[in-house]
Amino acid sequence: MEQQAINKRTQRRHLLAWVLTLVVIAALSVIGWQAVTTPRGSGLLQTLPALLPELPKDEQRLGQIILENHKEYRANARNWSAVYFGCLFFSAVCAALAGLVIKLEFFLKNEGLKKDLAAVLAMLAALLITLSTVGGFHQRWWANRLAATKIEKLAYAFLAPDRKDSLAAFSLQVQQISYERNEEIVSSDSDQKATETRKDGKYLVNPLAILLAEDRAEVLA
Repeated sequence: MEQQAINKRTQRRHLLAWVLTLVVIAALSVIGWQAVTTPRGSGLLQTLPALLPELPKDEQRLGQIILENHKEYRANARNWSAVYFGCLFFSAVCAALAGLVIKLEFFLKNEGLKKDLAAVLAMLAALLITLSTVGGFHQRWWANRLAATKIEKLAYAFLAPDRKDSLAAFSLQVQQISYERNEEIVSSDSDQKATETRKDGKYLVNPLAILLAEDRAEVLA
C-alpha cells in the first residue's frame, strides 16, 4: 500500500511537470507565430508590385530592385531578431532554472540529478550569451532593421509620379543603403553612426546624388 501511494505521488509529479512543459511550449509557439506572421510594410508590398507592370522598363527594373531589397532586409531583420532575442530569452530561462532545480524537493528527489541539471543549465545560459555576443546577433538584427526602414522610405518616395527625373539619385541611394547595411554589421563604431543617422532623421545622401540634383535643377531653370 505504501509503495502504491509513492507511485501515485510520483505519477502526479510527472503529470504536473509534463503539463507545465506543454503550457510553456504552447505559449512560446504562439509568441513565435505572432512574431513571424505580424504584417510589416504590408501597404508597400501591396501597392508597389501592382504599380511595377505599368512602368517603363528602366523604372520597372529599379522598382523591382527596391522591392526585393525591402523583402530581403525585412526577412533578415525578422530572422536575426528571432535568433538574438531567442538567445537572450533561453539564456534567462536556463539561468533561472539552474537556481530553481537545486531548490526543488517535490519534483526531483535525487540530489545528484539536481546538481547535474543545474550545472548543465548554467552552462547553456553562459553559452547562449557568449554565442549571441561573439556572433554579433544584435548588430546584425539592428543593421537589417534600419536598412529595411531606409529602403521602405525610399520605396514610398519612388511611388511619387515625379520619379522619372530622379532615377539616378534613387539608384545611388539603393547602393548606399546596401553599403551602409554591410558597413554597420562589420564596423565596430556602427552604433555611433546609427546615433548620428537617427539624430539627423534621415540617411546620408551621396554627394554625387546632390550634384546630379543640382545639375537637373540648372537644366530645368
